[in-house]
Amino acid sequence: MPIIKRQITVAELLIALALILILAAVGSWALNPIERLKQGRDNQRISDLENLRKAVDLAISEGVPLTKTMGVPASSVSVGVTQAVDGTGWVGMNLSKQINTLPIDPSNSKTFIDVLSNAVTGEYQFISDGIYYVLRTHLEAEANKDYYSKDGNDNSWYEIGTAPGLSTYFGL
Repeated sequence: MPIIKRQITVAELLIALALILILAAVGSWALNPIERLKQGRDNQRISDLENLRKAVDLAISEGVPLTKTMGVPASSVSVGVTQAVDGTGWVGMNLSKQINTLPIDPSNSKTFIDVLSNAVTGEYQFISDGIYYVLRTHLEAEANKDYYSKDGNDNSWYEIGTAPGLSTYFGL
């Protein structure tokens, strides 16, 4: 029986290459690494603020006074604040029994484009009138766009806290 040698034709090679490119494009689109990185930073932001909210609520329930803020204290190190939990950090109340350090935004002090396509600074903010408080930040992953409209009345921030209407309660 003679051995027949078969060579790959140019057409077969082009078809195989096209299939590989299509699979690579679909895989890249499905995985979308940049959006996944944004989602990871947003998950950190949401988790940080939720944990901080719990710490503030626990401190208040234990009799730590909710201090009144002047302006809008932020976690951004570019404005000269610290992560100290003794009341001298960007949250002006003593949380030393509840947490070890105040969180900072994963993109701290850097400008990024949020879910509304606005250029914003990576920071956390704490605002209080001594009765109510709000914690807020910006989000960047498209999947989190609904967070802006489902919290307080300010649809340009992700915000949690006790103030009625959250940021808008303070006229922000």
